[in-house]
Amino acid sequence: MRKILKLDKNLANQIAAGEVVERPFSVVKELVENSIDAKAENIKVEITNGGIDEIIVTDNGIGIEKDDLEVIAEKYSTSKIKNLDDLYNVITFGFRGEAMASISSVSDMKIISKVSGQKGFLLGIVEGEKQKIIEIASEIGSKIFVKNLFYNTPARLNYLKKPRTEANYTSKYLQEIALAYPEIGFEFISDGKMSFKYRQNEDLLNRIYNVYGEDFAENLIELNFEMTGMKVSGFISDPKVSFNNKNRQVIFVNKRPIKSVLISKAISDAYNRFIPHSSFPAYIINLEIDPTLVDVNVHPRKLEVRFANEQNIFRIFYHSINEKLSNLSLVKTENDILEIENLHTIFTQSSHNLQITDNNFSKSQEKYYVPSGTKFKDYSPYKNTNVNPGQSTINNSFSKENTFLKPKNSLEDLNLTNDLHYTKLGKIIGQAHNSYIIVETKNGIQIYDQHALAERINYEKLIKNSKENKQNCQWLLIGENIILNPNEMDILEENIDIFKEMGFDLEILA
Repeated sequence: MRKILKLDKNLANQIAAGEVVERPFSVVKELVENSIDAKAENIKVEITNGGIDEIIVTDNGIGIEKDDLEVIAEKYSTSKIKNLDDLYNVITFGFRGEAMASISSVSDMKIISKVSGQKGFLLGIVEGEKQKIIEIASEIGSKIFVKNLFYNTPARLNYLKKPRTEANYTSKYLQEIALAYPEIGFEFISDGKMSFKYRQNEDLLNRIYNVYGEDFAENLIELNFEMTGMKVSGFISDPKVSFNNKNRQVIFVNKRPIKSVLISKAISDAYNRFIPHSSFPAYIINLEIDPTLVDVNVHPRKLEVRFANEQNIFRIFYHSINEKLSNLSLVKTENDILEIENLHTIFTQSSHNLQITDNNFSKSQEKYYVPSGTKFKDYSPYKNTNVNPGQSTINNSFSKENTFLKPKNSLEDLNLTNDLHYTKLGKIIGQAHNSYIIVETKNGIQIYDQHALAERINYEKLIKNSKENKQNCQWLLIGENIILNPNEMDILEENIDIFKEMGFDLEILA
């Protein structure tokens, strides 16, 4: 008796779908990319219950003709390539002809589409079987409904996260693809609530502002660099700010979002001498390259790519960013230069006590001096340190919100010999501009933003008081308005009871 059997079509599609449709965001990704390939100017995504119950993607692209609807959900049906040569020159997102077949095999699907000058048509696919195509009134473009995802593969549901987490995956993807295409309008609605809406025809910096917020956008450096037929463009974070995660590291190749260890390593190496260790830069960068020099057919999800010459790719990213950062002077005004010279004099006069000489204070150190008034906000180095909120030396220093050491009128007033003392953070050897604490450790020196450190200590106090059911609240005369991005809003809504337990009275206005 034969032991090797040929799988039926539906089962084969369901197995193949595992590579393409991993979770709800995978469906959104494939459908949105189809919309972009269809030259859509506006794309709207709606999900229910994290996308498990329903996903709706609407666009105003060129639409799908009736004859194409007949084969749209059949495996290896594609309009993007016709021969092997096309595969090596592909510039569209889709080309494998797998996505629609995979999605329809693990869900119920309905496609409404209309081409300019023609009637609209509806195709339903239920339990993997195509229904009869019927005429329907519709706008030019396409509207695709995906319901009951993984209804016939219930084991897949066990690997999904909470609906809110699944919605966050979709939100993050849409934000990243919106950065690649600022000329396209994007709208995202989750469980009937508007998460974000970006207008079409924005420039990249304005789109970044809308996606990541004002503070982030104000600390970016524009990047434009060409070498050997390749072009790198976008924005990178100013080295005076850094992050404790890689959430804002976005790479595109020919406007296709990708993950590349090679490119990430090149960028990290370029930043290595400009930001603290254990911190990460942020960037939104696009590489324009001849399609024949990059293979996007590595994996069905098309997130990984292979380059024909990896050394050139590493070189262009490293040199473009290193050159930009090396030429960046953090000295902004004449006053900053005078203060540097003043600081030079003070340290030279104190060299007997601190063992600092003229040679120690080199021109390279002056180059990377951070001027007074620089705002670090959320991006300060304190997040990379382990602060002990119970330490008396630091706690006692914060009798007022804005002080760590006793305030000095100027650097000349700082008595270096008397103010040297040890803490669990290290040996405090000085203070600059009433804002930054210089600490000597076994491995070198660390500079702390004292205001950010105060915020961390207050945070630890709040946590401690919350655990001990002690709330020490003071009402504001006028409420403070805070603007959050969609991900931050999700975190707030998910933890709103915790905020209230800690004594915060808040109201979500919009």
